[in-house]
Amino acid sequence: MSAADTSQSDRTAPVLDWLATELSADADLELAALVRHLDELGRPEISRNQFHRCLDLLHVRSLAISGLFRDRFATATLPLTVSLHRSATRLVSALGKIAAGYEEVLAEVRHRLVRTVRRNPEAISAKALEILGEQLTVAHLAGNSAPFEFWLRAHSFFRTSKVDNSPDVAAGQAAEGALRAYKYILAFSAAQPEGLTGTEINWLSEYLANAAKNLIIRASLPGEGGFGWLWIDPDQDTPPVSISRREPPEVDGLIYFTAEELARRATALIEQLEGEGEPPGNLPTSLGRAETATLLRRVREYWTSPPHREHPRRRNQYAVSVCCGLENIWKMLREPTTTAQTRLATQWMVVNESPTGYAIMQVTGTASALTPGIAIALRRSPDEPWTLCVVRWIRSETPEQIELGLQVIANTAKPVTVGFRGGSKPRPMRPALVMPPIAALGRQQSILAPAGTYSARRFMLVSDIHRLYIAQGRLLSLDMQTPAVELFQYEIDPYPL
Repeated sequence: MSAADTSQSDRTAPVLDWLATELSADADLELAALVRHLDELGRPEISRNQFHRCLDLLHVRSLAISGLFRDRFATATLPLTVSLHRSATRLVSALGKIAAGYEEVLAEVRHRLVRTVRRNPEAISAKALEILGEQLTVAHLAGNSAPFEFWLRAHSFFRTSKVDNSPDVAAGQAAEGALRAYKYILAFSAAQPEGLTGTEINWLSEYLANAAKNLIIRASLPGEGGFGWLWIDPDQDTPPVSISRREPPEVDGLIYFTAEELARRATALIEQLEGEGEPPGNLPTSLGRAETATLLRRVREYWTSPPHREHPRRRNQYAVSVCCGLENIWKMLREPTTTAQTRLATQWMVVNESPTGYAIMQVTGTASALTPGIAIALRRSPDEPWTLCVVRWIRSETPEQIELGLQVIANTAKPVTVGFRGGSKPRPMRPALVMPPIAALGRQQSILAPAGTYSARRFMLVSDIHRLYIAQGRLLSLDMQTPAVELFQYEIDPYPL
């Protein structure tokens, strides 16, 4: 070994010593060490060959560190605190540097005639795609979208993983590990993770680690209109798009994929979870039985019939008052006074809108305890009724800025309490909102209630705003379930028990 090599080895010795130690339980300390050592390895006096020799160890350690942070991100509400957001940003950046290191290794391999086990492009691409999958997962846990050039990197690694050197990204035979990691990225993205809570994202990530292999990828346009299929352009830094939402452009090299088999397996799991027997084995345990069925039902819908926008969004900019959370909305509607609304509502800005939804951004106050699936009421002026919405997605690029995507479910609502019959234990009355029928949609009058309220066909409804009104209702259909609320149509039972 030359003196230069010895000197370079000495410079990487602290990194290798750290990588040889046991992972500690202090996530912040571990992340700080990872960031520091990656910065040291990026210095010009460290040869790229030395950095590349550390990559596989950094790969293992970074995934372990990310695992330490996952539960912390999952239990936090958006927007993240400044310290937690900083940790997420540093972790995403560190994972990106490791992926960039694998790009360097692949570039070096391409200029060599002899391949070795250590410098095998298929194995390198598989590890890089695994890092990118973790990077995408952490980004969504933090309320962000995929990092810059994420999709270009993913497609490039997948193309390099082809054992038959096929130039077509979707065609050819990919190495098993790379194919599994790439399918994870596609299936995870198709499940609309921006509309999931942190706990749901963690559960889905763990589930897809084994189940994503059932995704089907092809290089040609599917027949029968491509219903349930998505497409992606490997030359663009953009996520997958549903064919039902936008037709693919007439260019070569597009990737098409479907998660229909994933959806079929999800249906079987839902039936088992909602049955009386033992729950399915080998499922993640971070969610309860009912919560798991609710999540699978929602992602199944995204996998089989991805949402398509029926009305174009119009860019706009005007202030609205916003009340977040079903309980706060219920309290505010019971006390329609300026004082109550000042206490329970904050100012937001509408950035675009359509007849069925809004995108809003906070402009005053400090948002907290926001999760996908919660109820939100908004209105433009005090003389207008409150429009009732459900949060479909959340984006939070910084702790000071948060954007919500809203689905309109009613243009007015009345506060009531409901209590379902059945069960061995008495169930308390729960706050709920009665919404009028919508004839154009064929929807009967409906109720928005906290998640877990529905438990039988019949329930009691009590209204005491102007006068006391008590009735027995009969559930007609359960139309929406989120981690926070459920919406069901009902009718007044003409023959109460």
